[in-house]
Amino acid sequence: MRSLRAGLVAGLVVSLVALFSAQWALVSYTVRSVAEGYVISRLRHDMENLLASVSRDEEGAAQIEEDPLALIYRQPFSGHYFRIETPHAVIRSRSLWDSDLSVPSFAPGQNATLHLKGPRSQSLLVLAGGFRKQDTVLTVAVAEDLSEVNEAIAAFRMQYAALSLAVMALLIAVQQWVVRRRLRPLGELRKELDRLERGEVQSLRVTVPTEVAPVVAEVNRLMGVMSARLKRSRHALGNLAHALKAPLTLLRHLADAPALAADQALRERLLTQTEAIRRLIDRELRRARFGGEAPGTRFLAEREVPDLIGTLRQMYGRDGPDIEYTISPGAVFPADREDMLELLGNLLDNACKWARTRVRLSVEEAADFTFTVEDDGPGCPPQQRSRLAQRGSRLDESREGHGLGLAVVRDIVEHYQGRLRFDESPELGGLRATVSFERRPDRDP
Repeated sequence: MRSLRAGLVAGLVVSLVALFSAQWALVSYTVRSVAEGYVISRLRHDMENLLASVSRDEEGAAQIEEDPLALIYRQPFSGHYFRIETPHAVIRSRSLWDSDLSVPSFAPGQNATLHLKGPRSQSLLVLAGGFRKQDTVLTVAVAEDLSEVNEAIAAFRMQYAALSLAVMALLIAVQQWVVRRRLRPLGELRKELDRLERGEVQSLRVTVPTEVAPVVAEVNRLMGVMSARLKRSRHALGNLAHALKAPLTLLRHLADAPALAADQALRERLLTQTEAIRRLIDRELRRARFGGEAPGTRFLAEREVPDLIGTLRQMYGRDGPDIEYTISPGAVFPADREDMLELLGNLLDNACKWARTRVRLSVEEAADFTFTVEDDGPGCPPQQRSRLAQRGSRLDESREGHGLGLAVVRDIVEHYQGRLRFDESPELGGLRATVSFERRPDRDP
């Protein structure tokens, strides 16, 4: 997806280029119009002087009095020229030397401004018009070289273009700074979302622009709804397990009723099924004791594991194995707290059932998040380890259980895209279960 910042910058650059291009063209046109207007005003003044200096000689031919003419019209190729055309003759300024101006004839009252090439390829601005004086029709043309004016305008346009580019660059830099400053709350929001994902916060608490505030509010509302729904679901499951204990007890008493004494096969089937239901209920109640009341989206090992170990020690009492644990300082796993408690609870519960005297738990946070549970029990043959996490699989019917604990562990590990491995504990000699979760790198702000 295209960057919002890049889109804003691209939009500003295109807008500024269009704006400054139009402004540059308009200013250039205005400067040229003003400059030519000033030149035309001078040419009009010279034309009036020329017209006033035109007279007739003794033979009736048109002539010009030399005295009123400026010296610049007498200097060859000076850049200032005139041409007077009568029905019988053409009078040219000495500055034209042997050149001429290609000016059409104009009727009295007509005038025009022309751009012509003059002597030595000079760029001339020509003011021409038709007049009647002393019953003679005249076409008077006055011209001035615009080469210096064009050079000055070109220099101005270059300077203006350089200034426009500098201003454009400054505006883009300022806009970049403003955009970066205004988008800073979005960066903070992304960090807050990362913290929310890691479970460090329960809701988004960051100041954002008004346009983004509804999104933040909806995310917080959704998090609240999902958290409440998860909590209700777990409470309902625990309440259901409690509610089933009384009917289950009644069923066990019915199995001992005299009416069933004669049918031992039916009695055994009833006891087997009620025992299976009892184990499932005990599992859910044990899960409720492990999880507690407070939902969470991260697992704080240093805080949660001691409580979990204490619960297991109470469950197994003095005859249970000695449960040891080591935890990397500050170990925090960004996962649902109840899921991790259920995972460790099932692994430890399974280890306690098979251990002789010792169970060990290690929680490490390095390249991966790793939970290792090992015991000093009889272990499991290598050829049977692949069946350990299969739902309903029990390799030894002499131990309590319904074959669901390790299957639940496998489901949780798969949900978090982790790895579950069983092997032999090199120190304790029993089974070792290792659960690893890949640690995601922190995102760039």
